[in-house]
Parts: sequence; structure tokens; C-alpha cells
Amino acid sequence: MIRKKSTLLALCAFAFGIGMATTAIAACNNTCRLGCERAYSLCDPNTTDCELNYANCYRSCGCIIP
Repeated sequence: MIRKKSTLLALCAFAFGIGMATTAIAACNNTCRLGCERAYSLCDPNTTDCELNYANCYRSCGCIIP
């Protein structure tokens, strides 16, 4: 009985993890993300903090920080 219960709980945890991962990926606005990457590639590190701007842009798009 305990083995069946453990298997069921593990399966539920796996399904929950897959669901959370797909939701996080789907929430990311791809057009916005590409704009962030384009701005990062054109960024001049001598004048601005490129990493910080990139992270803030990525967050505003709803994406997971790479």
C-alpha cells in the first residue's frame, strides 16, 4: 500500500512540475524577448550596464532569466 501511495505522489509531483514548466515557457512573449536580445547585442558596455538592462527587459517580457 505504501509503495502505491509513493508512486502516486511521485507521479503527481512530476505532472505538477511539467505543468509549471510549460506555463513558464508559454508566458514568455517571444517578440519581446527577441527585442531584448537585439538590444543586448547592440549595447555598448562602456556607457551602460548591459547585463542589468538585459535582465530587466527579460523580466518585463515575462520570461525566465537565462
